[in-house]
Amino acid sequence: MGDVNQFIFAQRVFKGFAGKVLEIGSKDYGNTQPFRELFKHCDYVGVDLESGVNVDHVVNLEEDLGPLRDQKFDLIIICSVLEHSPKPWVMASNIQNLLSEQGVIYSCHPWVWRYHKYPDDYFRFSPKGIQAIFDQVTLWLPSMYSTYKPGEFLSFSQDEGIDNKMAQMDNQGRKYLPYLQTVMVGTRDALQFANLYEAYLEMPSGAQA
Repeated sequence: MGDVNQFIFAQRVFKGFAGKVLEIGSKDYGNTQPFRELFKHCDYVGVDLESGVNVDHVVNLEEDLGPLRDQKFDLIIICSVLEHSPKPWVMASNIQNLLSEQGVIYSCHPWVWRYHKYPDDYFRFSPKGIQAIFDQVTLWLPSMYSTYKPGEFLSFSQDEGIDNKMAQMDNQGRKYLPYLQTVMVGTRDALQFANLYEAYLEMPSGAQA
């Protein structure tokens, strides 16, 4: 699910990635980002709450791991999903149980956006919020926001007030923030982190700031 910047970021940071991949919230609704195509050389598993195109298993990760119970994954993609979970901390705990020792979490979730049901809408996540619920993941790439503009990424790590600096006021004194999505990549493995950080540094100039 989600917007095009999720795919753009994955293309840049995970190029050449090899391993077993799990996409949570993989159902193709017609506007879903084609992560499976990006990792078509990998062993790829897609799960969602209901069956459909791009869904290999129907699993509610708030309840149990189902057919994933005895599996470990080297990359877990969870984009535009956690805000729809009434207990995202439970889901995050279960997701971490599926992560291999060198595994990577790729999380993109709204920080500023409208109410939207899939099937309902509960939370918004700051970079610190994602780190808090994935508490077993100790190493994170510099935290970022992405906007609705393709290829535009803003550094939360360099400036925690970057969102407020983009605010606009209307003629009635209302303050508006643009659509912003938290973009996070984390791992527990130092070597994996070094590889990811190298790829992150190779992003085009301006994309990191």
